[in-house]
Amino acid sequence: MAMRQRVLVPIDFKPGCAAVLAWAVELVQRTGGTLEVLHVVPPLHQLDPFFRPGLVPHRTLGQIRELAAAELARLLRARRVSYRLHVTEGEPAATILEQAERLGAGLIVIGTRGRGGVARLLLGSVAEKVIQGATVPVVTIPPSR
Repeated sequence: MAMRQRVLVPIDFKPGCAAVLAWAVELVQRTGGTLEVLHVVPPLHQLDPFFRPGLVPHRTLGQIRELAAAELARLLRARRVSYRLHVTEGEPAATILEQAERLGAGLIVIGTRGRGGVARLLLGSVAEKVIQGATVPVVTIPPSR
């Protein structure tokens, strides 16, 4: 019996996101679910602690949405899957959890960075925060080795 559900896939377009996307696409193709792809743009002060409004030109959310849509189309070019792209701004983990609820996701598929030691302690893990706060199952895809 197929389990049709909305599968939320947060991607950041960094190395490794193609593997996460491929896993989610295969799942959706097998189950007949719906693929909801989410790109969260962190607030500028999180991206650059020296950012001061007016000093550095930055892309608008609309421009980022266009770039994300083009890159996603490139990543999914050879795959037969329908999807919806959502681009929003916010703190990544909290925004992923909010969007999962808003979209009625039944599953979240998220990549991990494989950080350890001090880097993980200082930077935390978006995937870990999502796992701790999620009300639906979360599948984590580790980086390729």
